[in-house]
Amino acid sequence: MSTLTVKFEGVTEEVLDELVKQGYVKTKSEALRYALLHIGEELDLIKTRFHVRAEEYAYREIKKRWRK
Repeated sequence: MSTLTVKFEGVTEEVLDELVKQGYVKTKSEALRYALLHIGEELDLIKTRFHVRAEEYAYREIKKRWRK
């Protein structure tokens, strides 16, 4: 596991805040994990078997929040 401290300012900070505020994600950390999964997918860094599981997890989590 990795722990990382990142400072966000301007638009990136606003996007993170809005994702949490609108309930798409529970935390800013969750938003970053979700974004990394999608970047990995876009750059073909995630192998197919892991991609399917990661995407299913991410969409399941987002759908839970949309229902609320």
